[in-house]
Amino acid sequence: MRSKQSRSACFAKKRDLGKILNPREKILSALKKVLKELGFSVDNIHLEHPALLEHGDYATNVALQLAKTPVGKAWHSPLELANEVAKLVEKYIQNCAEVTVAKPGFINFTLTQKTLIDELKKILIEKDNFGKSKVLAGKKILLEHTSPDPIKTLHIGHLRNNFLGMTMARILESLGAKVTKDCINNDRGMHVCRAMFGYLAFAKKEIGIKKEDLLNFKVSDEDIERVGSKANWRNLLDEWFGNKNQWLNPKDLNLKSDHFDLVIYAVGARAEEKVKKIKEQVREILRAWEKEEKKVWALWRMIIDWSLAGYKVTYKRIGSCHDFVWHESKLYKGGKKLIYEGLKKGVFRKSEGAIVTNLSKYNLPDTVVIKSDGTALYHTFDIYLTKRKREKFPSDLYIWDIGNDQILYLKQLFAIAEQLGIGKKTDYFHLNYGYVYLKGKGKMSSRRGMVVKADDLLDFVHQKSREIIEASDRDLRGKISEKEKEEIAEAVGLAGLKYGLLKYNRESDIYFDPEKSLSLEGNSGPYLQYTYARAKSVLAKAKKSPT
Repeated sequence: MRSKQSRSACFAKKRDLGKILNPREKILSALKKVLKELGFSVDNIHLEHPALLEHGDYATNVALQLAKTPVGKAWHSPLELANEVAKLVEKYIQNCAEVTVAKPGFINFTLTQKTLIDELKKILIEKDNFGKSKVLAGKKILLEHTSPDPIKTLHIGHLRNNFLGMTMARILESLGAKVTKDCINNDRGMHVCRAMFGYLAFAKKEIGIKKEDLLNFKVSDEDIERVGSKANWRNLLDEWFGNKNQWLNPKDLNLKSDHFDLVIYAVGARAEEKVKKIKEQVREILRAWEKEEKKVWALWRMIIDWSLAGYKVTYKRIGSCHDFVWHESKLYKGGKKLIYEGLKKGVFRKSEGAIVTNLSKYNLPDTVVIKSDGTALYHTFDIYLTKRKREKFPSDLYIWDIGNDQILYLKQLFAIAEQLGIGKKTDYFHLNYGYVYLKGKGKMSSRRGMVVKADDLLDFVHQKSREIIEASDRDLRGKISEKEKEEIAEAVGLAGLKYGLLKYNRESDIYFDPEKSLSLEGNSGPYLQYTYARAKSVLAKAKKSPT
């Protein structure tokens, strides 16, 4: 994964910082000059808004960081270094009324009133263009975000992925870049075949499984073994193909179509764990799918389409989009050829019948890319997908918005791509993020149906927002129609959810509290909306004032 320095340097040649310096950047520029004078070499300075107003408008811990370096150790303490930096930095900045130091070595900056007023004037003049620039004009970026397994409905983790990816795309576009948003639909593999088996065996209407047990993921172990031990996927497939009305569909359970897929996947996965013969049946389904058997593909297409239709509804609700969707079912065959070509070139090597990588020069552990039985793995597919991405969308940077659990995997992928001549490792960037846990809930499991569904969370924050509206001033409430109440509840709920998931360091695991995210006080989306509405009201009244 690229360092922060290399990310910022990626487009440095086209930057014209002199034209876009804002108060924060002016402070950063001054800090860099002073630190250079003191003999330090630093590219990455953390300059943040302090949590407490008395600590100023900006604060940095750079003295604490540098005090640990050989040059920094020449100072008696981080506090002494901070005092020296604060004294020197004032000669380079005119936008600060005060530069102070706080123990054990923080440097705080308070902007002048004129600077704040000047920024307000810029906002009023530039309006929606405020903060935009052309520093990335002419640059093309391909950003992959939100690529869930198509038989596991979108959950709270996918929302963090989605909000991060869409936000990053908008930020890059505001800097002048042309951003294409893509995703991969992993629509083949054992996970899909588990859902197919689950559907054939457990969604048949006359097998004695209660609808409420399916709905609540509470099919008993006895029923799993009873139905699973008798199931023969071939016979069931023939029956289904001849009379599909014998099987349940999403409408029968009053379920959104992707939620229905999660139900059949969960019961299929449990059956595979409980009944020995089912694992081989799932493998048989995959082999039949790879042979493109007509009946198997008909069932597969129906289940995948249910998933995609459900996702489409959720994406529209949260304001998300993709410009292009890759389908694993159309690309999975291409990876093996690249691996065997790489083996001939010496990029890969044989080990106990398998084909493995040679990544020692990247200080990375090796990994298997084709198993000893000839089976392809995820790297096999993703190497080919990376090649196709470059061919279809030639870009200056390729971004993968994927969780922390894939850090090593993507480091290996980027290194392998470089070895195969599919661009340079520095062409690729992993926009990683931490796990999301719902406060009071344990880790999610799709196999058990224990997921915090995105739709359920969206409905929850909507309902809570509606309750806040109903509890508000009666006179104000009476002026709002039912339609307006619903629109406001949706906007406030979504703001709470988006801001609540985005305000944390993206690499940190978080315990998300939906109710707290809707707070009308403090660091929350609804509070920002409230502040904006109040400011607009003040400005409107100011226009009417005779003075």
